[in-house]
Amino acid sequence: MKKRIIMIAAAAALSVLMAFPAFAGTWKDVNGRWRYQRGAEKYASQEWLNLDGKRYYIGSDGFMVTGWTQVGSQWYYMDESGVLQYGWLKDNDKWYYLAPDTGAMVTGTVIDGRQIGSDGVWVPAEAQTEPVGLAIDPASATLVQNMEGIKTNGYTIISSGRTFNRENWNDAIRLVKKGSYVKCSPGGNYKLLSGTFSPSTKFDSGLLGKLTVYGDDDQVLYTSADIRYDAQPITFAVDVSGQNQLRVEFSLTKDDNWSEPVLLIKGLTLYQ
Repeated sequence: MKKRIIMIAAAAALSVLMAFPAFAGTWKDVNGRWRYQRGAEKYASQEWLNLDGKRYYIGSDGFMVTGWTQVGSQWYYMDESGVLQYGWLKDNDKWYYLAPDTGAMVTGTVIDGRQIGSDGVWVPAEAQTEPVGLAIDPASATLVQNMEGIKTNGYTIISSGRTFNRENWNDAIRLVKKGSYVKCSPGGNYKLLSGTFSPSTKFDSGLLGKLTVYGDDDQVLYTSADIRYDAQPITFAVDVSGQNQLRVEFSLTKDDNWSEPVLLIKGLTLYQ
């Protein structure tokens, strides 16, 4: 009798489980557009998905995004399959560069010897040919904070820190007050430096800052637009081919002469 009761209970439990199927996540076609279902009546919305080594973005309407889309303050491009793109991109006869780590469109910089304007569009110089693709191997990525012999000022690595918009950043570089920096010696062995920066919650509203990347002989390779206390995170990338020394420095363009603002940098990475 006892054995029979146990068997009946097990059968009942199994029937309940079968009545509520488990979802590992699956794409659903809705009139030619795609949604990502996580469970019964539960769908992804306004978020990034990492699936099988590819990234997708689901908009606020719950559908997969294709083409250009703005997330926060940054622009991204997904192909017709919804897959986030990286590197050089040609769209409507204009060339853009999408950072190798985040896929964000970069602006006001030099990539592969080509000037990128403030709108993210490549501005061809005389006799320059179209990009053929800056070959970046993700496996060649080296975090600057993991390199040997770096030199610093006002620099720490934080286990957890908050940006102005309340994102939690782990293992980020923390640069405190004007003139703080991290220096490294890539020895001319890397093509690209990339990362994402943001003011922290400790950044007074009366200040304006800049992030500047210097190369050999203090050559300015990249300088950001003015950073306000309420700036959204910005991804940058810059050509560092042939540079033996690099210095990533935080400065102030508007200073009250007493504040010690904090700038956070996530994923500051060199690529070969």
